Amino acid sequence: MKTMKIAIYIMLASFLSGMASCGSEDSINPIPELGNPPFDLPRGEEGSLEELIYSVYEKYGSFVLYDFDQTEFYTTWNGRTVYWYAPVKSGNKDHVAQMVTFMLEKVFAGYPEAFIAKFLPKKIYLVDSICNTSSYNKSNLVNTLVTNNHGLAVSNVGVKMETFTNSDWDAMNTGIVTAIMSNIYNTMTVPDEFFALVTYQFIYMFDEEEDADPEGEFDAYHYVLYTNGFVGSNAFLEYGYFMPHKDGDDLGDYLSFLMSTPKSEMDRIFARFDIVKQRAFLIADFMVKEMEMDPVALQNSFCPNDPLPAGYFDKE
Repeated sequence: MKTMKIAIYIMLASFLSGMASCGSEDSINPIPELGNPPFDLPRGEEGSLEELIYSVYEKYGSFVLYDFDQTEFYTTWNGRTVYWYAPVKSGNKDHVAQMVTFMLEKVFAGYPEAFIAKFLPKKIYLVDSICNTSSYNKSNLVNTLVTNNHGLAVSNVGVKMETFTNSDWDAMNTGIVTAIMSNIYNTMTVPDEFFALVTYQFIYMFDEEEDADPEGEFDAYHYVLYTNGFVGSNAFLEYGYFMPHKDGDDLGDYLSFLMSTPKSEMDRIFARFDIVKQRAFLIADFMVKEMEMDPVALQNSFCPNDPLPAGYFDKE
């Protein structure tokens, strides 16, 4: 067993070290709050890339940019922050359209529309590649990057997408969602009790037999996950362990859980795992008071066939 644990930690160490534009009277002009960027947003012809990009603004109020002046990318309200990046190469409009479609159909569609519209960064920069530093270094290349001008940079837009695996697309999804959730975590006061209720170990081990749910309702992974108060993690099921999410990612897991879980499933989890119920109720209250959003209404919009009743999160 000791040898197995050492092997797992070696794998974890290797894993962590590797983690590494777009007028007419039908156009929308930039709104002043966005720093008056030098671009228009045409509606475009039916089926065009411009129409696709316009639909993001129309639905969520955010601008998708793939051909922009570098001063627009660098300028912030509080000075200048410079990141090394390579713009989308010419002739890659099909890849731009593919990435925008991915965001619309896979990323944003996973959450209630009102939630994405309120918290999605107002500028989404599509680039070929980007570093989280001012000069190029291969180890500093990232999939996504939150900028200081209320924006989000999304990289790998180009021929690289042609060889994307499912795990590559999952990583892009996670990066975009994390950017949205980190904006909430970094700008709002999350109740301390939410974090104090759990212990953030580096990894949690589980065994299908030793950690089996005594009632046979949940698999070993979810039984250990919920028992420890989490609803999401980086899970390595074939190796029998998971890495719990912390801080903004932990908050994001609970926001997603509250908005997208059918009532019957939520009832089932709350009945067995009081710590999950306590944390969920704290975040439901946080959504009302800090985020100024109704968790029940959001869940109802996303789970119309199994909605929560009004007052579901009222304190008992």
